[in-house]
Amino acid sequence: MKERTLIIIIAVLLALAALSPLVFMKNKNEYNYNDFKLQKSPTGWVTWAYKGEQPYLLQLRHDPKTLENITVDREIRDLVLSKSALVTTINPNLTSRAVLGAIDIANILGRRLGLYGIQVIGATTEFANNGTYVINCSDVQENLNVAVLELGDRTEVYIEDNCIHIAGETEEDINRAADRFVYHVIEVME
Repeated sequence: MKERTLIIIIAVLLALAALSPLVFMKNKNEYNYNDFKLQKSPTGWVTWAYKGEQPYLLQLRHDPKTLENITVDREIRDLVLSKSALVTTINPNLTSRAVLGAIDIANILGRRLGLYGIQVIGATTEFANNGTYVINCSDVQENLNVAVLELGDRTEVYIEDNCIHIAGETEEDINRAADRFVYHVIEVME
């Protein structure tokens, strides 16, 4: 009887030892970042934000860990939330790759979700066609922010003359900077 009990105890201990790595293994497609749970999705990364008790599922193309090297002006969140409208404007000679950043900004900060309720308007920095607004930094108004998505010497998000610049060294970097901008506004990243 003692021998059988000893065999069972040894078998259970071996089973626990074999399964223990599973307990300590981390899923690289899911992690917490500043109290926000992030999960990999087929098209990017998702997280939850709350307005009161109402949850909102937010999706961006990049995760915060890959954007930590992008600097953001600390005053941008207050500036964005202080006005009822935001124009995202882009040079019409850039490809659709750069436009994706503007779309992500509109999807999360715009009225569609109801999280921030900002009227987000798309525009170009110079004439593209008769159906597109031409808006640049000189068009900043009391209730209208302008965010220019542009190529630059550095990938960064900054304010110059009350105009928001979302700059990237490449068009993909513009997307990265746009995601960094959104993560800053929704307070996933500082």
